[in-house]
Amino acid sequence: MTLERFADVTATNAARIFGLYPRKGVIAPGSDADLVLLDPSIRKTLTRDDFHVADYSPWEGWDIAGWPALTLLRGRVIADRGRILGQPGDGRLLTRRIDGAVLTRPVC
Repeated sequence: MTLERFADVTATNAARIFGLYPRKGVIAPGSDADLVLLDPSIRKTLTRDDFHVADYSPWEGWDIAGWPALTLLRGRVIADRGRILGQPGDGRLLTRRIDGAVLTRPVC
C-alpha cells in the first residue's frame, strides 16, 4: 500500500465515514493539526503490548514496516518515540455521525 493510500484509508476516508471531514482527515487551513509521523525504517512484529487492549488484538503477530515516531494533537507534540507527553483532558469529544454516502455505497 502506498503512503498516499494509507493516509486515505486511515485518515481521510475514516473522517468522511464518521462525518468529521474536513475538520479531521486532511491537512488544510481550518482543519485540526492532528498528525502522526511514521518512521518507515522501523520493522517489527506486533505484540499485545503495542496496543491499548486487555487481552487480544487481531493485529498481534503481524510483521510491519513503519511505526509512529511523533504524534501531534492540534499542533502540539503529545507523543515522541513512545514517550507520552500529553495529559488527561488534552483530547476533545467530537460528535460523530455516519455520512449518508456510506449507507448507499463504498467510500474507499
